[in-house]
Amino acid sequence: MTRDTSFDAFFPPRPPDASGDLADKLGMVVGGSLSKGLEVKLDRGIVLEGVTVGRYVIIEGQKLRFFGMITDVFLDSTNPMLARTPPDVSDPFMAQVHQGTSAFGRISVSPMLAWEKGQAQDPTPVKSLPHHFAAVHNASEADVSRIFGSEGAEGKSYFQVGEPLDMEGMKVYLDLGRFVER
Repeated sequence: MTRDTSFDAFFPPRPPDASGDLADKLGMVVGGSLSKGLEVKLDRGIVLEGVTVGRYVIIEGQKLRFFGMITDVFLDSTNPMLARTPPDVSDPFMAQVHQGTSAFGRISVSPMLAWEKGQAQDPTPVKSLPHHFAAVHNASEADVSRIFGSEGAEGKSYFQVGEPLDMEGMKVYLDLGRFVER
């Protein structure tokens, strides 16, 4: 009988967060400012190579939902000496122990718009920040549609202008009525 010695056998994945959705969760807010953007520590299971600049995200505040864009991706560690004396990661178990704990990915997010949870009002420019440890998720198609509109919206004339970077299948629309106002 073979014994499972993988990292996940010793430390199983965390249960879903309060929203019950882990599929699109990227990580949590650990710092930042309005002028410089939010710093987000990525969850252990996130593949850093799949996180791209320009992707839209949602930050779940206590009262507000924030719509933002990833502006930078970083490699980080809990100890600066880790870069000078990297651990021996030839053992897959030790590599998994270090990935996501002492060495991890981090992203910068520029919050752009916000709206009250459960409210139907239009998003407004960001004037505050979410709390520490607020969950950050990939934006859904419904989130992108709330910001840019959608084809066939009642009383509006939208024109498709493209898709967000690395978000295939999601469409970005331009409100022609608002466009000609300017």
